[in-house]
Amino acid sequence: MSFPSGRTIHPERSKKDASLFKILAGIGIVGIVAVGVIQFSVWFQNRITSEIEAEAVDTLFEAERLILSGDADGALELLAPILDRVDNPDITPKALLLQAQIHQDAERLEETKIVLKQIIDMYSDSTEYPTAATRYARLLEEEGSMPEALALYREIRATAPSALRAPATTALARDKQRNNDLDGAQTMYIEAMDEAPWDSDAWIEASTLLGEVNTQLLFSTSPTPDSKLYTVMPGDSLTSIGSKLNITQGQLLRANGLSNPDMLRLNRTLKYTPKDFHIIIERSSCRIFVMDRKGIFKIYSAGLGGQGNDTTLGKYKIGNKEKNPVWHKPGSTPIPSGDPENELGTRWLPMVPEEEGLPRDLGIHGTIQPDSIGLYSSKGCPRMHNAEVEELYDLIVRSTLVRVVEVYTPSS
Repeated sequence: MSFPSGRTIHPERSKKDASLFKILAGIGIVGIVAVGVIQFSVWFQNRITSEIEAEAVDTLFEAERLILSGDADGALELLAPILDRVDNPDITPKALLLQAQIHQDAERLEETKIVLKQIIDMYSDSTEYPTAATRYARLLEEEGSMPEALALYREIRATAPSALRAPATTALARDKQRNNDLDGAQTMYIEAMDEAPWDSDAWIEASTLLGEVNTQLLFSTSPTPDSKLYTVMPGDSLTSIGSKLNITQGQLLRANGLSNPDMLRLNRTLKYTPKDFHIIIERSSCRIFVMDRKGIFKIYSAGLGGQGNDTTLGKYKIGNKEKNPVWHKPGSTPIPSGDPENELGTRWLPMVPEEEGLPRDLGIHGTIQPDSIGLYSSKGCPRMHNAEVEELYDLIVRSTLVRVVEVYTPSS
């Protein structure tokens, strides 16, 4: 068939064009649908992520509770959606820290390091960075990679907020202690205690190590910034010298490498460190604080009075101390030192009341039941591990003030 224009219409070509148009239209529709599906999928995934983020605070709290209760699998199941879907500097590092804690509790140290390193590399601006970096550095320290560990500790100490840099300060102090720089370690442990929140884990670690360094310095035969020298004069004995200087015979023996108090030589120079200790016994935590003019010198764990035999609050002073004491057990014949029934252990430091109405039979002593330390287990007396009460015996003199309080805080 022809038209006046002279063009010829071919039915077969028209059909092909129509088919092509349908194909292209179909592809277009499929593309539009596909874009819509993708957009919906993205929207849906974002919505799921948003819901996970919205519930993250509760999820992290519950996961931490499960970890503390020993349900690591339950905690990991709760954390999985955050770890799989969320990339939020306010949320993800917290979840990763909990995951690292689970690995570390299970002694999967390599997995722990990988997770902590992820926080260090990806979330260096997050508030969790100092904690993650400190834990990572501690693992490096424990495996002997000291240069890398010390570099991280120094970075944390230089950049982290005060409350978060205390563990790094303590770590640098540990390094000084390992290298026998006890004066430097002492200074940094005190700094770490000032940085850390009171009685936090970081504070407890720093105060424990400070106590070790303080006693090392006090009993060391080497001179220290606080030590002085005394020259033995005619008629002197360790007892008379101790009374004159108001220090214990035990300090003089230890600090001068003497094993026999009678082996004094005229004009010999003796090292000693003047101290004016007092003791605070905190009933709520079963702890004994030995204090000097600088603050806390050392903290010991103690067993205190059990139910119905509470260690009585109040003010006391130390009476005449005894080595290897005989126990005058009420209603019984005296029980000699070394007898398995003698509950006093190796030392007795009587607590003489300084206030009306206080018991007169209390004293700090050792124990034959070391598992009872840290518990409310005695008949009222503070009891200590024998090695620690022997050290305390050599630290404090007669008439040292003792206060028993319910709770001790620096302000009190």
